[in-house]
Amino acid sequence: MKKYKKYILINILCSIFFANEITFSPIIYANYESKGSTWTSLEKSIGVGGWGLTMQGYFDNFSLSMDAYNNRFFGLTDKPNYFSHEQGLSWVGNDPDGEQFDFDVTNLKLSYDYKTITFEIGKFKRHWGPGHSSLILSSKAPTFPQFGFNWDINSNINFEYFHASLRSLMKDDINSAVYEGIGAEVPEYNRYLVGHRIDWNLSENLIIGASETLVYGVRNIDLLYLLPFAPFLSLQQYKGDLDNIQWELDFQWIINENQNLYGSFLMDEWKPSMTFDKPNRNWFGYQIGTEISNSIIEKDYFRLEYNWTDHRVYRHQNSINDYYSHGYPIGFWAGPHAQELYLNYTFNKFNTSFSFTYSAAKRGELLPQMLVNQYNNEDYDRFNNHSESLTTFKILISKQLKNGIEVHFGITSIDWINADFDPYFDYIEGFNLININKNSFSVGFSHNFNIFNQSSEIRNNSIKKIVSF
Repeated sequence: MKKYKKYILINILCSIFFANEITFSPIIYANYESKGSTWTSLEKSIGVGGWGLTMQGYFDNFSLSMDAYNNRFFGLTDKPNYFSHEQGLSWVGNDPDGEQFDFDVTNLKLSYDYKTITFEIGKFKRHWGPGHSSLILSSKAPTFPQFGFNWDINSNINFEYFHASLRSLMKDDINSAVYEGIGAEVPEYNRYLVGHRIDWNLSENLIIGASETLVYGVRNIDLLYLLPFAPFLSLQQYKGDLDNIQWELDFQWIINENQNLYGSFLMDEWKPSMTFDKPNRNWFGYQIGTEISNSIIEKDYFRLEYNWTDHRVYRHQNSINDYYSHGYPIGFWAGPHAQELYLNYTFNKFNTSFSFTYSAAKRGELLPQMLVNQYNNEDYDRFNNHSESLTTFKILISKQLKNGIEVHFGITSIDWINADFDPYFDYIEGFNLININKNSFSVGFSHNFNIFNQSSEIRNNSIKKIVSF
């Protein structure tokens, strides 16, 4: 942790030194849920609030963005339920005096533009693919330290590469004694993520994307994976086929200026000769969706999306290579053995935003024996035993006031079958989990912060200080 703080501080100081204009603006937000929303299966009031600072700086080819803020949950003593779109938490500091805990967030991105290439370094999130959710690289896990670049090869082709450090949460028994009694955590085995992606505009109406990512661990940064243009498949075979590769293909078909259709296909592993067999080696994930604007009233927006993942994707026979960070999936937010139907309709009227969101998500078991069986090509019936279903319908009304202050009111209807389900726990025959049916009302405000996608933003009319050099 200390080395990351030092690394972030050096980036900030260098960026400020080179910047000729920096904008500082405060972050503050609060949100209250009358029945806890999906943060908990209990019907109890829960609140969350935070404050901090966001800043942006520019100088010639350099740009800097940073946000740092402290947060507190009221009504919980540990991380909220993570079976949702919300980004996971990396750290929790419990308050012994009550039902509350703190958590900190720091994100930083330093970019340098050179001709058609943008070099990036920092701690931030990435989202690959055209969907609201992503099968290959989402923002579900907390942000992670990384470096990389984006290259506009020409007007139609873009190439992207990055190398990142993840958290494995796997105790390093060899070195743990060195830190005994020091800090709140124990040393962990290294885990890294490397990825590259190409987007190709085949025509004015069709965009094709292809991604390849790889997770490896235990060892230090592998120089072999610093080769951005080499296929990771051949590189990892050179290393002895130790690591975990994911491939993804996606498309966007722009039907007209108001509608597009998109899809994504994820492949963890595949054996063509077994494609139509049962059992098979089709370790796949799928996504299909559409976006429509100006359909009913001017500037409205509608999205319909379906995601599906096989129980064999993301996990690896060597658990250090699991496609996770901080215990959260790097790809689809619900993880393997999951699916979701998602709908959203948003429009603005009377200078107010109205949003209607429906989500029907389900996930099943991820038992250790299932991992063994998948490598032995043993069949498994999807959702055969215990599973969890979460259906929500949310109405949210938001309005911006003076000085960038936004207020919101909402209600979420929640139908939760087998709440508090643990995919890794082998429930005994006849064990019954709880079913929840509740409505949770929400109210809150924010300044320079989007509560629902957990990201900072300097709004046009917000309180800010611009410093020129």
